[in-house]
Amino acid sequence: MKSLHCSLCAIAALLAFAVSLPSAARPKIELHQRVVALDLVPGAQRGSITQRLHTGTLATTGATVYFVISDASDKKFARRFGAIRADSLEEAADAAIEDAIFKDGEWTFFQGAGRVAHFNPVSGQVVGPIANPEYSPLKRIRWRGKTVIVNLPFVRWGDGPGQQILEDAGGCDPLIRRNPPSPMFVGDGPPGCHPGENPISRYKGAQALEVDLKNLTVTMKLHVSSARHNVLSYYTVFEASKGPPAGFMGVPHAPRMAALGRYGTSDAVGRVYQFGNGFAQPDGGPNRFQPGNTSYTGGQSGKYSPMWDIGFVFFDCDGDGRFFRPGRNVGEGGKPVPGSGVPGFDPRSPAKFDPFQMDDKGAHCPSVVRRVLDKNPYVDSVKAVEKLVKRGIVVETEAPPGLRDDSPMQPPLIVNCPAPVTVKR
Repeated sequence: MKSLHCSLCAIAALLAFAVSLPSAARPKIELHQRVVALDLVPGAQRGSITQRLHTGTLATTGATVYFVISDASDKKFARRFGAIRADSLEEAADAAIEDAIFKDGEWTFFQGAGRVAHFNPVSGQVVGPIANPEYSPLKRIRWRGKTVIVNLPFVRWGDGPGQQILEDAGGCDPLIRRNPPSPMFVGDGPPGCHPGENPISRYKGAQALEVDLKNLTVTMKLHVSSARHNVLSYYTVFEASKGPPAGFMGVPHAPRMAALGRYGTSDAVGRVYQFGNGFAQPDGGPNRFQPGNTSYTGGQSGKYSPMWDIGFVFFDCDGDGRFFRPGRNVGEGGKPVPGSGVPGFDPRSPAKFDPFQMDDKGAHCPSVVRRVLDKNPYVDSVKAVEKLVKRGIVVETEAPPGLRDDSPMQPPLIVNCPAPVTVKR
């Protein structure tokens, strides 16, 4: 009853906010998941959501596992446990799914989530995320005589270093900053660290704001993306299939999720475009540009999936018709050489050292964006991005930003991004 009461309080607060607005401007807030609390100003770049933690047992160690029941492929299961309904998970590739047991109200798991970025207690050094290649947040269970695919991201799975998702304390967290995004990067992690910034204002930081094992709750950051004009989808981040984003977000590295494949191969994978240049936004997307665009809103049983194939979009800011820099991009033929990384880059200058350099990467070019978007302040949908790609105004790449889309060099970046809140303005 406490969870229900707090959920109603959160909804009431949102409705009170809406009532204060003119009728034409009142946002409609849709919650797709049972929550403990929601702290969100509709339209804001960031908010937070407090969710109930459930417990189970890790069979290999006997440790107590704390996890969120986030999404489910079965309508009745989703209703019973307050999860987001995601019929599309029935299409998830077997290689991306891990078996679990749910019997008589007890959960049993067989794989831990590896280790997130952590301090080595012996050396005192930061260790980047260490994956368990067998772990996946997608579990296959039997429930009431049916097979159900559920998204159960782990929040804590042991008492050792790195066996809990990180909590964001603000500022320049060394656990985030001091694990470089790849062996080819040098310096103090990815750029963009702002001393003194608060946790809620930043994307590249731990995704949990508080893990409360006593009250069995976890408070996660909510990030905004737009699904279509005036429709905003707010999402959380729990796991990533590649090490670098897992490292700078303090979540498990779960490479098994890459077996889901790229967007378009099945409804089990959605698409989100993030921006690598254009409109600078200090508290915007992962690269501090405008928030991303997603292919769906949360809670759409037919198309919605919490598993996102991440793409990165670049405008042709200087208008020269060029996007890639072949000599300075390993995906385009640039060759790493001992001692200097990629030709044209100096590892002694970390801010300029990038093995996937683009012609206009990181450029703030609002005048160009406004011109190509006419009167819209931002690109507001996946379809809008795709139209700009066809016109040659932007190019879509994969992760790492600057890796050509569908590149055979690396599998896709799949990130576990449940979308529990939709705002319609």
